[in-house]
Amino acid sequence: MPIDLRWSVVSLLGLLGLAGLVQLPLAPPLASRTGADTGRVLADLASQEASQDSRERAAQLLSRFVGAEMTRYFWGGFSPYLDVLGLESPEDLQASIQEGPASVQLLLVPREGSERYVARVEAEDNVPRGVACRGVGKPGAFRWQADSLRCPAGWDPLPLQGPQRRGQG
Repeated sequence: MPIDLRWSVVSLLGLLGLAGLVQLPLAPPLASRTGADTGRVLADLASQEASQDSRERAAQLLSRFVGAEMTRYFWGGFSPYLDVLGLESPEDLQASIQEGPASVQLLLVPREGSERYVARVEAEDNVPRGVACRGVGKPGAFRWQADSLRCPAGWDPLPLQGPQRRGQG
């Protein structure tokens, strides 16, 4: 153990001992506190954790959707069915697919919360490009910029894994 780390541990223990001797009140862990504020804080933390979990599952599904649709495009066109792509929508997300002549879009709406998730794959000059985004409300028009498909205005891009990253905005 390096000497600096030892001194840090010894100093911390000394301060805790001194606090005990002079009976300084130390705040208990958040979960063991009582009161209305604590309940609200814990509820907010639980809500944030659920939101983050939903966002991660949506990002994974959207990434897989973009990759599957890009592959499917080369085998004859886009598919408007998740099961054909080998994908399933999580129980807490309602999925809807819109297919056009040169594009396909997956919209995921959580059962709770206002954030929405969307992935779109478009083919331009027989080259498919995809992007996944998150935002609030109904997604607007996707735009092309520097040979990449970009999220609608006011929406944030989600990371895509795998070979489809070239088209991510």
